[in-house]
Amino acid sequence: MAHPNRYFAALLVLLTVSASAQTPTIKTNVDQVVLDLVVRDKKGKPINDLKREELTVTENGAKQTLLSFRHVQGSEAISSTAATASAGAPAKLDALRQLRLVTLAFEPLGGPDERKLARTAALDLVKSEQGPNVFYSVVAINTRLLVLQAFTTDRTALAAAIDKATAGTSAPKMVQESDSIQAELKRQLGGDAVGPDSNILAAAAQAGDQPAGPGADVTKAALAQIMLDILRMDQQAVSSGTRLSLQALKQMVQGLASLPGRKSVLFFTGGMYLGPELDTMFDNLVGLANRANVTFYSVDSRGVGMASNAGAAAQLNNAARASATTMMRTSGGASKNEIMAADNAESAGRANTQLRVRELAESTGGFLIGDSNDLRAPVHKVAEEIASYYEVTFNPGITNYDGSFRKLGASVARKDAVVQARTGYFAFPPTMGRAPELEPFEVPLFKTISDGKLSTDVEFAAGAVPLQAGAGGSSVSLLVEVPLKSLQTKVETGTPPMSVHCSLASLVKDEKGEVVRKLSRDRSLRLTAEQAKAGNFIEKTTFQLPAGKYTLETAVMDRESGKTGFRRSEFTIVATQSGLAVSQPVLVRSYTPAVKDLDPAEVFQFQGGSITPTLGHTVVASQGAALRLFFTVYPNRAIKADAGVEAEFTQGGKSLAKVPLPLPPADAQGKIPYVMTIPAASIPPGTYLVKVTAKQGAETAGTAFEVNIAGQ
Repeated sequence: MAHPNRYFAALLVLLTVSASAQTPTIKTNVDQVVLDLVVRDKKGKPINDLKREELTVTENGAKQTLLSFRHVQGSEAISSTAATASAGAPAKLDALRQLRLVTLAFEPLGGPDERKLARTAALDLVKSEQGPNVFYSVVAINTRLLVLQAFTTDRTALAAAIDKATAGTSAPKMVQESDSIQAELKRQLGGDAVGPDSNILAAAAQAGDQPAGPGADVTKAALAQIMLDILRMDQQAVSSGTRLSLQALKQMVQGLASLPGRKSVLFFTGGMYLGPELDTMFDNLVGLANRANVTFYSVDSRGVGMASNAGAAAQLNNAARASATTMMRTSGGASKNEIMAADNAESAGRANTQLRVRELAESTGGFLIGDSNDLRAPVHKVAEEIASYYEVTFNPGITNYDGSFRKLGASVARKDAVVQARTGYFAFPPTMGRAPELEPFEVPLFKTISDGKLSTDVEFAAGAVPLQAGAGGSSVSLLVEVPLKSLQTKVETGTPPMSVHCSLASLVKDEKGEVVRKLSRDRSLRLTAEQAKAGNFIEKTTFQLPAGKYTLETAVMDRESGKTGFRRSEFTIVATQSGLAVSQPVLVRSYTPAVKDLDPAEVFQFQGGSITPTLGHTVVASQGAALRLFFTVYPNRAIKADAGVEAEFTQGGKSLAKVPLPLPPADAQGKIPYVMTIPAASIPPGTYLVKVTAKQGAETAGTAFEVNIAGQ
């Protein structure tokens, strides 16, 4: 064999700017269901002396053993455990669980009568006596989700915000006020990170006294954080109308999810028309609210005499008559009306814009307020339910979290007693967070991961690429790569002439088997014939992991064929005390120069262009092919000496060549991205271990990559 150095002469340095994108940590929940109940007698008055032995809770028809039962009133709860049915002495709740958060959410309302009815109902509620622990906020859904008053007990401030929400104020004016309130909330937090994992909520939970006592300051900060969480709405994901409202309501629920205890949303609306394309979005909202323990009360501000619903009733009656005619007929052809009976029935149901807002309320433990020009009585009921309710917990004993709906039931051993509670929840893994919203495409994927049966029905690769190691662990890039040829194509009209539809989900689990990171995507791509044959798409996310051993479980589904692939692999994150680091190399599949609006946090980029990595380890030595390895050097900023890198090629444990790589200066973020390029035809076929070693002063850091050079 000729001297190996001749095969490694051509090296190309490419400069890139990259940064690690952080994602929230997913924490594990205790596998328990929390259920809030309001119990009333036949006259509608609250029952406040219910005993644990009088209550029966069922899930999918099976009676559940209650782990806890308590009557929550103000800052106290009288409880009994599963071991003893007798009520105990009143116990103080933690500072956060004492809180009752009520959000008044206003859609743009119709004429003066509608706005007056909504204003009167809202003012009646905030002026009622509910104790010192009830905090209200006022938001508007108008072009986006806007805050007109953050959580407060100040009735004068609330009245002013309600007036603005119901006065027909223009959207630009409300946007300006909302931005000002958000800026003030951020100022109150002093720049602290906002999110459900923030220390602010933990500190408030341990504040010890009522929100008006010694814990008042930290409770105020927690309320500011929750309000900002509510306003974290992706404006690019919505447009207008019902879609905007559903997205805004979902964000309210997600923002409230981090608070324990009872949360309520009064949704002031003129009704909601839901086309078939929004059914899934609506169902997701209901499921999310139930998991986050958020109760909706829908306020139909149109009062009595709703023409749209009257028309819907007439349309539904016509459909029913046509359907009855069809059933009675024994011979002869069906009329056009008879053929359209089913379609007319569905259209009639959708035309009744009150049905879905009623369903939203009743499915989450609330009720509809409407069909009247005097809303004082139902508003008084809302005030009662905010101030006092029962809370029970139980373990459902689910062994397979398949995303199915688990129907809840509750009954009381008292004559004429009426129990008001949410209707059920979706069985998603408790390890997916406090209140996750799983999209429909994710359900079969997580079921596949839960089953754990390996499958190659869909070809793909998944892996974790360690980036910058440190004393606590390393940043990591999670990659899932799917060859388009492994997916079934669908013929389309227009150009390109075909498409594929693929969904994927990955879970990173620690040594205890707990989920610490999640990646999920649903992609539909239009393709040319050449792309379908030779193309790939890759999904990636970057995050931090502490040192330790991890398992990566990934499922990929071809939505056209229904086939699913599942893989499992392991990787290790090693901590280092050295400030110098080098990322694990990856092969470069392609490079796109001059990418517009390139995300500065994108790891795989250089010179304003984007690198598409591949998890493969094989390079075919065809004409013009090259071995391109991408990695990033992270110099130790405390060392004045420049960093250098050496690439060593070994085979069978024998060193073949050591090639010094002249690094350029670090970029503005202190990193040195690098692409090493060698013509594949100049490398003899075989398997090589490429060792990359960075040196800076007395410190060294290294990594390695195995590559297979295959002949044509």
